[in-house]
Amino acid sequence: MYRIITTIAVAFATITAVNAQEFKVGAKAGLLFPTVSNIKTTFTDSEGIAAIEYKTGFKTGFHFGGFVEYGFNDHLFVEGGIDYSFQGAKLKSFEATTIDNNGNIDIQKEDIQKGKWNTQQLNIPLWVKYDIAGFRPKVGVNLGYLTKIEIKGEGDNQKEETQSLPPKKRFDFGLGLGAEYNLPFGLFFDATFNLGFTNLSNESKTELDNQGRVSSFRPSVEFKNRVIQIGVGYKF
Repeated sequence: MYRIITTIAVAFATITAVNAQEFKVGAKAGLLFPTVSNIKTTFTDSEGIAAIEYKTGFKTGFHFGGFVEYGFNDHLFVEGGIDYSFQGAKLKSFEATTIDNNGNIDIQKEDIQKGKWNTQQLNIPLWVKYDIAGFRPKVGVNLGYLTKIEIKGEGDNQKEETQSLPPKKRFDFGLGLGAEYNLPFGLFFDATFNLGFTNLSNESKTELDNQGRVSSFRPSVEFKNRVIQIGVGYKF
């Protein structure tokens, strides 16, 4: 009887230890270097047709979140998490092409001073990882939900102006590629790149002056995310 109880206790302790090694939870945060595909739109009004394209570049942002990791064995792991990211792009210039009702074509190009396309997004990254002595290459997908869009730039008065744009197409899907390095005591460092495949967009926005005339108009535009991410985290 004593041997049976001892055997059961040892087996239970072994199973508990294995399960503790299989599941881990963690938290991480870090920097982003996001951009978006060139922002484009075409719209028609009473005066003709207009096409606008913003040239974009990388900006800096940050992210934070948590995750759960499961190890099938000493090498193969999967991870699911939730991350809140401050993304967007630097706005470098824009080109506007208009064709009026008489067929006349006008093209305007202009550099943008201190222009930024700021977005905030809730992301759910899902990864498959393979461990090689603490170094883990990983591939996966990213599911995102766009929560906020702002456009910033220097106005005619040389002061920075900010305009909030309500999101329209909110759901994001992308593929990810990256790697992480794990230290024995739980600390790890990672770097990833996410390539968005889904067109996101904002609602068009018209503002009127005190006399009811249109003072500004922001058309609905489409863009796709491109995000480089580096971070540090801890697994418990």
